[in-house]
Amino acid sequence: MAIRSKLRFQISHIRFSIVFPVLLFAICNAVNLERLAKWFQQADGVDYLGLSAYLLAGLCLFILIFALLTHRLTVKPFAILLTILSATATYFIAKYGVAIDSSMILNAVHTDSTEVRQLLSLQMLPYAVMLIVLPVWLILSADITFAPSGRYFLDSLKVIGVALCVALLSLYAQYTAIFRAGNVSNKYIVYSLVPINIISGSFSAASKSLKPYLEKKDQRDVAISAHVAAPGNLVVVLAIGEASRRKNFGVYGYTRRNTTPVLQKTGGLYLLNGIATRASTLYALPKILEKKDIKLTTIVSRVGIPTSCYVNYTLYDNCASPGETTVNCGRTKCYDEDVVPLLKNNVGTYQSGYRFIVLHLGGGSHGPIYRDRHPPEFQQFQPICPDADVINKCSLEQLYNSYDNTILYVDHVLGQVVQTLDQSGVPYVFIYLSDHGESLMEGGLMFHGVPPGIALPDEQAQIPLIVKSSVPISIVERAEYRQPDVYDTVLDLFSIQSPTFDRAGSFIKKGSGRATSRWALTKSVASPPVTPR
Repeated sequence: MAIRSKLRFQISHIRFSIVFPVLLFAICNAVNLERLAKWFQQADGVDYLGLSAYLLAGLCLFILIFALLTHRLTVKPFAILLTILSATATYFIAKYGVAIDSSMILNAVHTDSTEVRQLLSLQMLPYAVMLIVLPVWLILSADITFAPSGRYFLDSLKVIGVALCVALLSLYAQYTAIFRAGNVSNKYIVYSLVPINIISGSFSAASKSLKPYLEKKDQRDVAISAHVAAPGNLVVVLAIGEASRRKNFGVYGYTRRNTTPVLQKTGGLYLLNGIATRASTLYALPKILEKKDIKLTTIVSRVGIPTSCYVNYTLYDNCASPGETTVNCGRTKCYDEDVVPLLKNNVGTYQSGYRFIVLHLGGGSHGPIYRDRHPPEFQQFQPICPDADVINKCSLEQLYNSYDNTILYVDHVLGQVVQTLDQSGVPYVFIYLSDHGESLMEGGLMFHGVPPGIALPDEQAQIPLIVKSSVPISIVERAEYRQPDVYDTVLDLFSIQSPTFDRAGSFIKKGSGRATSRWALTKSVASPPVTPR
C-alpha cells in the first residue's frame, strides 16, 4: 500500500483537462505525422505553418470536447476509453493507412470475433504497451481534484473559451492552406487526425444508426406504392459476394492463376464490368439493395412475390422484411457454400409465378487471413500467407496466392449455385456481383475501405457482375454497370411498376435473345447456350 501511495500523484481537473489531451494528441499524431504532412506539400516543400495551424486547431478542439464531456464521474473512464481507441486507431493508420470515419466506426462495431482474432498481431505489442498500458496506469494513478462547484464550472468555461478561440484563430490564419489540404486529401487530414477522427466518426455513426428510428418507419410498416404489371414465371436469384475483385477472376482475363475453372466451363454467362463506389460492406449493400429509403426485398415481398434471404454473414437491415435466414451447417465454421442447400430446398418447392432469392456470400475474399474464408482443400495455390500482418510477414507471391484461393472458392460456390438452378429446371435469372473489391498492396494500399467522397482505387472499385439465365434475355450494353442498376433490373424482371423504378437503370430485358433453357407450359426445354458478351 505504501508503494502504491507513492506512485499516486495529485493533479487538478483543469490541469488534467489540458495535459491529458496535449499528451495523447501529440504522441498519437507524431506516429503518423508524415501521412498528414504530405497533404501540406507545396512546390518548395512542406507548408509547416499551415500544418502547425491545423494541428493546433485540432488539439484545441480536442481540449474543448474533453473539457465539455469530463466531470467528476466521467473524467477517468472517458480518458481511458479515448486512450484505448486512440492507440488502436494510431496502429491501424500506421499499419494500413486506413481512414477513420463513421463507416470505419460502424464496421468496427459489426466486426465478428473471427476478424478480431485475425487482426491481432505481435506488431501491436509496442503500441499496446506504450500507448495503452502505461497511459492507463498513469490515469488510474492520478488523484484528480475538483474545485468547488462554482469555481470548477467557471474554470471549465475558461478552458473551453480559450480553446475555441485559439482553434478558430488558427483555422482563420491558415484557412487557405488547411482548406487546400482538406480538398486535396478529400478530408483524409480529418480522418487521420487522432482522436478527432474517432470522436467525429463516433458521433456521425451514432447519428446514422439512430436515424432510422427517428426519421424512417420500420420497413415492415413503410407504405409501398407498387404493383406487378405483368404476371409471369421467373425465379430471380441475386448473389452478393464480399471483397472479390474483378481483376483476379480468370473468366475476366486473369492469367496469373486459373482461378475460375468452373465458370470457364459454364456456358451462357454474361460477363459484365461492375463498378462499386463504397468499399465498406455496411455502405455497399444499400447501394445494391436500397433506393429512396425503400429496400429491394421490401418492395418485392410487399407486392406478393415470395422473397427469401439466405446469408453467410448478415445483410444487416437490408432484408428486415421479410427477414434473413442464416446458414446452420452443423460444423464449427460455416462457409459460403452452406447457402446452397437452402437455395435447393427453396427452388425445389417452386411451381409457378415469380420468386426472389437473395444469397449473401459474405465470406468471399475478405481478409486479413484469407485462408479462413474457405475450406482447407481450396488452398491450391502455394505458398500462402498465414498471418494477418500481411505487410511485414508475407511476400507478394504469398499474398496473391492466398487471395487467389478465395476466388477459386468463389468460383466453386457460384458453380454450385448455377448447377442447383439448372438441375431444378426452374425458369431463372441469376445475378452475381461483389460488394466491392480489394487492394493487395497496389499503391501501398491493403484490404479495403475509404471514406465516402474519396474515389475508390480501381482494385476496390472494379467488381465482377455475372449474369446467367434459363429464359430468353438480352443485356443492355454499357461500358460499366453500376450497383444501383441491380435494383432497377430486379424490379424490371418482375414487371414491378413503382415510383422507385427507373427503367433506364435496368440492364436485363426479358423476352429476347437466347437462353440455356426455356420455360413454357412444361418443364425446361434445352436450347443452345448464350454467347457470352
